[in-house]
Amino acid sequence: MREKFYIEPAQMEAISDKISGMTRWLAENAPYCEAEQKHLEEGTTERAYWHYGYLRALKDIVSLVKSAE
Repeated sequence: MREKFYIEPAQMEAISDKISGMTRWLAENAPYCEAEQKHLEEGTTERAYWHYGYLRALKDIVSLVKSAE
């Protein structure tokens, strides 16, 4: 059974704001990313950076949730 956790409304708003900002930035600076999906290609630099970015995002969320405890 999965443990449930609660995210404060302010934390959820901060996450949503970050998503909106990153979505805008990508649309303006790298609109091709969504179509090309190079992060799925084995051995590419894009894949390494995608995994690193995903790791950082998970760590940021864990940090945000822990800071509310």
